[in-house]
Amino acid sequence: MKWGIICKPDEKSFRIGKEIYELLDDAIIEKKLAEYLGKDGHTIEEVGKIADKIVVIGGDGTILLTLQHTTNPIFSINTGRIGFLAEIDASNAINGMKKVLEGEYFVEERIKISSYLNGSRLEDAANEVALHISNIGKLLMTKLYIDGELAENIYGDGMIIATPMGSTSYALSVGGPIVDPTLHVFVVAPLAPFRHIASPLVMPADKKIGIGVDKPSKIAIDGIGEYDFQAGDMLEIEKSKNVARFVKLKNTFYSRLYKKLSFRMPEIK
Repeated sequence: MKWGIICKPDEKSFRIGKEIYELLDDAIIEKKLAEYLGKDGHTIEEVGKIADKIVVIGGDGTILLTLQHTTNPIFSINTGRIGFLAEIDASNAINGMKKVLEGEYFVEERIKISSYLNGSRLEDAANEVALHISNIGKLLMTKLYIDGELAENIYGDGMIIATPMGSTSYALSVGGPIVDPTLHVFVVAPLAPFRHIASPLVMPADKKIGIGVDKPSKIAIDGIGEYDFQAGDMLEIEKSKNVARFVKLKNTFYSRLYKKLSFRMPEIK
C-alpha cells in the first residue's frame, strides 16, 4: 500500500508530518512538507492520484482541499482550531497512526455534491455549495427548483446546499439542522431569508436541485472555488458519483458534537 501525506504549511503540522513520515515506508509527500524534510515532493493533485491512502495534517480547510483531489481514504489529524472533520487531535497523532497501520480502523463513506453552472461541471463539494449576493445590502431573489419544478422564490442573501457532513459547518450557522454524516440527504438552508417561513429543508439526495437568481451573485464550493453567477444563469446540483472516504478508528460523530460544539446539556447531579 502506498501512503501519501498532505500538510497544512505551518510549523506544528510539519513537525507532526515528519513523525508520521518516519512511521511510513516511502510515503508520497506534498511539496511544502517535502521542502521541510529535504525530500522530493509532489503536488496535492499528484498525491491524491498516486497514494492509496492519505494522511491529512491540518484543519478542516486542508481536509476539504484534499477531498477535491482524491476519492481515496484519508486519515485526518487536526492541527487547526476546531477540526470537526478530523479523526484525531495532534496529541494522539502517533498512537492513532500506529493503530491504523495495525489494521484497527474502518473506512466510512460520505456523499459529495456535483454542481453544474450552465451545463459546465464544477469541482465536487464535500461540505457545501454556497450562493450569496455580490452586492451586500441588496435583496436577492433565489429561485429554487426541485426535480424541475419551481419550489419557491426565496428573498434574502442567498442559499446553502449542504451535505450531511457539511451540516455542522456553514449551514449550521444559519439555522440548519445537524445531520448524521452517513445519511444520503441534502440540507437546503436560506441565508437571512426575508420571510421566516423559508426554513431550512432536508431532502433525499436523489433529488435534482436547480437554482436561479435575479442579481449578480457568487458561488463558493467548500469555501475554496468561487464563481460568478448572473441573472439568467442556472446552477444544477445533484449527488456526485464520487464519495469522500474517511479512515476511522471508531464512530465518534456524536461524542464530537459535545466536544467540538458543546451541544450536550449540563449534567443533573
